[in-house]
Amino acid sequence: MTAQAAASKISVAVTHRDTYVAAGIAALLRSRADFAVQMGETDASAADVLVTDYATGLHGATATVRSRRSTASSSLIVTDQNAGLQIRRAVDAGIRGYVLQDCTADELSEAVRCVAVGRRYLSDSVAEQLLDSLTFVVPTGRELEVLHLIARGLNNKDIGRHLGIGEGTVKSHVKAILGKLGEPTRTAALREARRRGLLTEERPPMSSAGPRASMRSQRDGLL
Repeated sequence: MTAQAAASKISVAVTHRDTYVAAGIAALLRSRADFAVQMGETDASAADVLVTDYATGLHGATATVRSRRSTASSSLIVTDQNAGLQIRRAVDAGIRGYVLQDCTADELSEAVRCVAVGRRYLSDSVAEQLLDSLTFVVPTGRELEVLHLIARGLNNKDIGRHLGIGEGTVKSHVKAILGKLGEPTRTAALREARRRGLLTEERPPMSSAGPRASMRSQRDGLL
């Protein structure tokens, strides 16, 4: 291959954490004549397109806060994470491309080409989830803390002890959570929260002095 031919190719760095997925992506892209593919972290920042997993892509997109350099504009996320809030967070961070792991070789190739020229690419199902998420009212940070503790099985009194707030305040937060999720019960709200991706984030750590009630089941009800 001549130097001119190599220079005309789209350089792609595959840094997906799942080694099997990474190998599959690399093999598919190498079968196309217009890609020059490398795997691993070596010179990944110099590539035209960075194909990566969700966590790595989001980390790279937000790295500008620490190093003033972000890979968001050249990143294509290939993932099985398809909750609306996750997609929304990635797009808000500046990620250009987002496709699911079951995409076809043609779709993957087209996504890489779009990102390489500065265009966005979202697979159809991803775009649908993103649009759906725009109708959601996202709970506040405190409400998300309460939501995670509900998911751990804590009742209102124990949630209040854990967060250092009154039981009445907890009830107010729970009522707000149910309203924002559009569900009448805790069980239904947790199911909807998981669908939206609200419970896929890192959960607040349990206090070492907190109650042992995290293993206790709670009755399903409005509050």
